[in-house]
Formats: sequence, structure tokens, C-alpha cells
Amino acid sequence: MISQRIIVVAIAAPLTLTAQASAKTIESVAPVKINCPVGEVPQLPNRVWVTYKNGSSEWRQVRWMNAPLSTEQAEADSAIHPMGSSYELKGYIIGDETTDNGYPITAKIKVVSMPANEEKKEIAQTFPLSDVTINGDNRLTHNRDEAIAAICSWDVTQQLYNYRDTYNMSTEGYKVADGWDSPDTKLKGHGSGHYMSAIAQAYAVTKDPQQKAILKKNITRMVNELRACQEKTFVWNDSLGRYWEARDFAPESELKNMKGTWAAFDEYKKHPEKYGYGYINAIPSQHCALIEMYRPYNNSDWVWAPYYTIHKELAGLIDIATLFDDKEVAAKALLIAKDMGLWVWNRMHYRTYVKADGTQEERRAKPGNRYEMWDMYIAGEVGGMQESLSRLSEMVSNSTDKARLLEAAQCFDAPKFYEPLAKNIDDIRTRHANQHIPMIVGALRSYKSNHDIHYYNVADNFWHLVQGRYMYATGGVGNGEMFRQPYTQVLSMATNGMQEGEAMANPNLNETCCTYNLLKLTKDLNVYNPDDAELMDYYERGLYNQIVGSLDPDHYAVTYQYAVGLNATKPFGNETPQSTCCGGTGSENHTKYQQAAYFHNDSTLWVCLYMPTTLQWRDKGITLEQDCTWPAQRSVIRLTKGEGNFTLKLRVPYWATRGFEILLNGKPVQHHYQPSSYVTISGHHWTVSDRLEIIMPFSTHIEYGADKLPAKVASADGIPLKSAWTGVVMYGPLCMTGTNATTWKQATLNISDINAKGKTLVLNNTKAPSLSINGMTFLPDYYRNENSTHYYRLVDSGTTTKKTKVVDFTELKSLLDIAGERVSEKNAWAPHGYERLQQAMTDAQSVVKKGKKNVSANEVETVAASLNKAINTMRPSNLAEMEDLQPLSAVLRRAGTPDDSSSRALKDAVAYGKMVMRYVTDGSGTKDMINNAVKRLKTAIGQ
Repeated sequence: MISQRIIVVAIAAPLTLTAQASAKTIESVAPVKINCPVGEVPQLPNRVWVTYKNGSSEWRQVRWMNAPLSTEQAEADSAIHPMGSSYELKGYIIGDETTDNGYPITAKIKVVSMPANEEKKEIAQTFPLSDVTINGDNRLTHNRDEAIAAICSWDVTQQLYNYRDTYNMSTEGYKVADGWDSPDTKLKGHGSGHYMSAIAQAYAVTKDPQQKAILKKNITRMVNELRACQEKTFVWNDSLGRYWEARDFAPESELKNMKGTWAAFDEYKKHPEKYGYGYINAIPSQHCALIEMYRPYNNSDWVWAPYYTIHKELAGLIDIATLFDDKEVAAKALLIAKDMGLWVWNRMHYRTYVKADGTQEERRAKPGNRYEMWDMYIAGEVGGMQESLSRLSEMVSNSTDKARLLEAAQCFDAPKFYEPLAKNIDDIRTRHANQHIPMIVGALRSYKSNHDIHYYNVADNFWHLVQGRYMYATGGVGNGEMFRQPYTQVLSMATNGMQEGEAMANPNLNETCCTYNLLKLTKDLNVYNPDDAELMDYYERGLYNQIVGSLDPDHYAVTYQYAVGLNATKPFGNETPQSTCCGGTGSENHTKYQQAAYFHNDSTLWVCLYMPTTLQWRDKGITLEQDCTWPAQRSVIRLTKGEGNFTLKLRVPYWATRGFEILLNGKPVQHHYQPSSYVTISGHHWTVSDRLEIIMPFSTHIEYGADKLPAKVASADGIPLKSAWTGVVMYGPLCMTGTNATTWKQATLNISDINAKGKTLVLNNTKAPSLSINGMTFLPDYYRNENSTHYYRLVDSGTTTKKTKVVDFTELKSLLDIAGERVSEKNAWAPHGYERLQQAMTDAQSVVKKGKKNVSANEVETVAASLNKAINTMRPSNLAEMEDLQPLSAVLRRAGTPDDSSSRALKDAVAYGKMVMRYVTDGSGTKDMINNAVKRLKTAIGQ
């Protein structure tokens, strides 16, 4: 897998086809040649280098035609593609009108032997968070300061409430937890874990003495009280001749009859001595045991995500141990985390196992099969347990503890998910997005300690598959919290949350947690591949176009889903880390923008992001300053202290296709700069008199949607439109957004008008780049918080007529294969979506049956779009569908809008009902949530 990506970037002889996309004619495309290990699917590039007839060049996105699962499985079959064989794969440059699918290209694949004992080495590291400071008055510093002020204001007693309750300790004087840490939610504790990470990061970053003092006090109290709770589990058992451990509680006979109701949990928390040595959590340990019986996601009667919360708590304690400068408190935080990590090892080692063969019934015949546990929807969501346990194994000194913690980390492997990915087979489709991204982060961290290349390949393949098949222009992924089918981002966005007969989709998608974790994965991969600029190109994209804009600049509040679709308004909320999962990651996001700005080793410094920063490179006694605005079109780098010999590498962003230049003391360092690469300056003795200037003018380009917007979907509001490519207008690294486009007709741009020059506007008292296109002002995503539109239909009035549409059943038959698999799994899917699938499948089959000669290309496109929509909007059987919201909608209407005179019960019931409406619309709500909301509302209004 590591040796696969041999992509020839030099321009070969021009291809014979021409294209008329965006007023540019493709003259040549860099050939794609891949050496693929036998038994694997080739890792194909997501972009290719294109040169146009006008002499300009740029990276263009590609859609490869091997996405169907059956195709990938065949490619990974050594009997079909033995070592030494060769084959070709077709793809299309999207956004082009040479054919209906785009501009056709071919990848040449050579099957080679599997590399023996190959290992990826760590080449570079980030700097400690406190050693890089963001300077100036800009959106980055504004967000950072706003976030730190909020973090300092949060009540530490609220974060401790559930722990004291769980350990049967007095809660008098402690503020009751709320949000997803409310006493009646089984995810409680997740927010407290994020809170610990947030206060540790804020402590490392802030320069304000008063804030330092507040944070130090809260960190110290949090750690001391958690240890006091944990010590209640240190119970000696005379009959065992040792302490009571995780393996001892809930023997199998008891486990099989264990209840998950709140009444049962009220009994469990009376006996913290039964939790097992070292257990620390905001909910009794029975929550972790229930997953061993494969109990489903159901907050009222069973579980939420037991190990997800534990990961957040471990991560928070580790961050305190890493970032806090009080050695005694930091050591105690590490001790708490280590004891909890060993509790996990004890339970996993003695009470769980892996059985992958047989039917699901056979695999679940005995409790504790991790093969099944970690594949369960949401209930099996473990966050980054591998990551935290691996980090712990690196931090502790005892060799036995190290080995056990590493073993515990590998107990959270997800074989059903990992095994296909190790072969580069896309098993991402239809999975819960943020359940699985942290598992990949964990796999990569496990590799750091176990050196098993399998784990690296899983992470590397996942990252590359996501980039081309699932990513939106902002860097975000997911719709309704789910990965949908490959290359269906536009269809998925345009039909999100839409019921039959409706014209408007829910424009909010791309869970912010997903981007948080993808940036973490990207940063960690960069440690092994610091010269691969594609990694930091993505990091820049996700940071600038979703994370920075996910914080309300006027009042601390962060996004859950992001505003991506038509006329979207950012759903700011989540004002504390416990509000939701994204409230938790949001509490961490805005104090660490600088964490991947620089990488280093003993001899080299990589400048990865251009932002106004001061770097303390303590090992070399050097202080480096990067002087620029943000976002930067020009940056000046100087040493302000120290001197030395080291190699400097500077990223040339993928978008820097015009006018990029690097000047060292006024002289160009080279004659040509390849976008998405690093420029190396070696053999130089750096002093305070050196001046390095990076010039990178922004220009416009289009980030296309992976799939065309079907005519049927675009015309849902009754205005007939043709199918068309869509795209986001980019200005340098920035997603530019228009406004007040409520229909796809309004959200239509002529491609030839997009090549506009940028201007600068003053917004929120700071400068912001802007574009004017056809009289419309386009602003960066992070400045447009209301009524924004990212994706526009793209037409070109100057384009010559393309080839007549050809009837092609290839994609339709592929969709029918997917539909056929789902029809045979009726019990796995929610009923309304299943019925829609059956109808769409019947319509598609009737078109195929007629034959190519008797149908038009438009007919094929229409039924394919309907079938694709039906597939992408299906939900697992344990989740509620939009149709299930009708009873809740009705009682909410009867309840009306509470005012100051309304009872607290009514206000709370309405707020809860609206929250459930959002969860179901976003794709994560369950029927028990709806039933509870209806019950609370009826009680509140006296029904």
C-alpha cells in the first residue's frame, strides 16, 4: 500500500479529446500510473494535473469508475489480477462537458508483489501548543480570545456533578449538569472530558495572568475530585486475595439479565465499590457491560455509546498531564488515566474476545464478541479509545503497564471495518461518520507503538478515499451524520432531510466533529509524510472553511451540523462542552489553530500554514516570526532571535497557480513552483538579518461537486432545470459564498463570469476578501453566517454543443446491485425508506428492461437519480425517519411558543421536543426520543 502512489506528474503527449469547461479547453492530462500490491485495490489520485490550450494548468478533481463494491472486490482478487498483470481503470475529470460524465481519463495499473517488512518512519513532529502563538488582530485571534474567555467562565462544579452522583457522594453546592451530560442522558461525562482538554489547551495558550489563575484552579480541582471518586473503587476482596477488578463485576449469568433502565442505574450507583479497581466515569460501569450483550442505542432502556465517553475522559486527563505545568497535578492526572486504562484492559482481556466467522446469531451467542460490539450503530461508538490507550502506553514507565495498555488499545480494533480498508476496499459507505473517523485516528496511533503496517495502511487508505469520494469543498463530510454512497455529495446535499413532495432540503450537514477528527488524522499522517503537500492542503481547507467559521464571532456558540446547502444559516448553539458532541469538540477547536502550522525534526523545519505566528524552536534556541495578515497572500518570515543551519521547506498550496514566488533576501529561490509541493531551501545559515518573502496571490477556481445535480432534484420547486455540474467558487484557499439563493435557478452561475478579481471589504472591523460576480458579492464562509449558499449550478453560455447524450446503463445497473443487496436485508432498514427503495428499484428495472434503443438518456438519468436518492436517504432500522415526526410536530403546534408566563415544565418540554426534531432530521434520533418528547409535551400542556 505504501508503495502504491506512483503518479506521474510530468505532462505526456496531449490527449486527443478536448473539453469546453469553464471557457478552458483541456489540452493534456498528466498520466496516472500506479504500482498496486497484489490483493489490493489501487490507491488512485483524487486530482490530476491538467494543462489547458491557453497554457495555464491546475489540479482538477477526478471521479473514478471503480467505486461499486463488487468492482473493488474483483480488483482485490489475486485470481483475477495476479502479480505481474496489468489493467486499466476509467475515470472522468468532473465539471467538464466533453461527455455527460466529464473528461475521460485512464489509470494504468501494474500489479506488483506485496512489500516485505515495509515500515513507515516518523519523520517530523509538531511543536508544543504553547510554543506557537498566533499574532495580530484577525479572525483567528478573535476566535481564540472569545473561546478562552468562555472556557474560563464555565462552572467546574457542573463538570463534577455527575461524577459525585455516580460515586454516591454529596452533590450539594454543585450545579446540575445539562445538555448531553444531563443526569438523564447516558452519554454523561463526554462533555467533562472535552472540558478537561479545553482547559488544558487554554492554559497552554493564554498569556493572561488572570485567565491562567482561573484555569489552574479549575484544573487542580477537577483532577483532585476525580481521584477522590476513583479511590472509592479501590476495594480489597479477601476471598479473591486481591482488589475487586473490572473482570469481577457482572458475571455472565448476571450480565444476561442486566437492565438498562434509569431505575436500574439508580440502584447501580449506590454501590461504586462494585465498579472495579480504577473505574472513573460519570455513569456506573454497568453501562460498559451492557454493550457486551449487544444492547442497542436507546437512551431510555439500554445504552448510548459507553466507551465514547471514556475516551473523552481519558483524552482530557492526558491533555492535562501533557500541557499543565504543575508537575504534581499533571502526575495525578496521568495516574487517574492509567488506572482507568488498566480497568479497560482488565475488562477487555478477561471478558471479551473476537469471533469473525459464522452468522450474526452465532457470533452473538456468547457475550463480549468485539467483532460485533464495535460494529453496532452508535452503541458501538468508541471514539478514539485506541488513540488514548496508545498515548497512555507511551507515557507510563512500567513495562507491564505499557504492554497491557497497548493490548487494550488493540482490543478496540474494528475488524469488520479495518480488513476491507487495509486492502483499500471502500467500507466507508453508509457508516456513521464520526463513529468511524476516530477509529482511524486510533489505528494510526496504534501503529506508532505496535509497528504493524496493517494499521498504517488502514489510516492512509481511509484518508485518500474520503478526499475524493465523500469530501465537500469545505473539507466536511457526512449527511445526517452518515457517510452516504461514494461520489453522491451533491445529490445527498440537495435532498437532505427532504420528505416526498417537498421542494426544500435541510441545508445543514457535515457534522463539525467529523472535520475536527479529520484534521487530527491529517496532522498525524503528516508526521510520516511531511513532504506530501496534499495533506496540509486539506488541513488548510478544513481549518479555514469549516472550523474557523464554526464559532459565532459575536457570542460564544458553535455549530453541530454546518451550513452547506441552499440559503443556509449556521445553526449556532452548543454554548458549553456538554451541550452535544460538537459542543465538546468545539470547546477545543479554537485554541489550537496553530498546532499544525509548523513541523520539524533535528535538521528541518516545515512551514505548512501561512498565518501570523511566532514560533519558539527551543531545541535550537531560535525564535521565528511569520508576519502576514490572515488569510495571507503575502508572508514575511524572519528569525528574531538566534541563528543556525537547518533546511527550510515551504508549502506551495494546490491553489497557487498564478504568481507564486519565494524570495530569500530579495532573490527568487527557484524558477518554477509546482502547486501542492514543498520548496526546499538547504545549506543556508539562518540569521536575524535574513528575510524570506512568500508571495501567493489569490485567484479563482472551482471546487466541483462530485456528482451532477439531477434535473429532477433541481426542479423540485416546479421550475424546470436541466441537470448540471455544481461547484463552489474558491478564492485561493477560501470557499466563497453567495446569499439569498433560495432555489437552484437562483443558485446558477455562468462559468465564464467566475474568473473575477478579488477586492477587500471591511467586515466586523477587519478586512475580508470578497468577489463580485454578476453583481453578487461573494464572501468567505467564515464571514457569511446567514442565508449563505456554497454550491451553485454551473452553466456556460459560451460552450459549444457537446456530444449527443448516449444511453448508458452502467451507473443505473450499479445502483440496482446496491438496491438488490438492501432489499434482501429488510430488517436492517427503517420501513419508509425501504418502501421508497422498492418503488424506485421497480421503476429502474422497468427502464432497463425496455433496452437502450427504447429509452432516452434523460429517462435513464431520472430513474437513476430517484434510485440513488432512495438509497442515500435510507436509515438503519433503529433510527426514526422524517415520517415518524408527525405526532411530535402535532403536539409541538398545540404547545405553541412559551412566553415568560409559561411554566418551566412547558419551556423544557418544548425545548426538548425541538431538539429531538433536529436530531431526527439530522439522522441520529430514535423513536424512543420521539415518544419521550411527546409524553413530556402532553404532560406539560395537561393532556
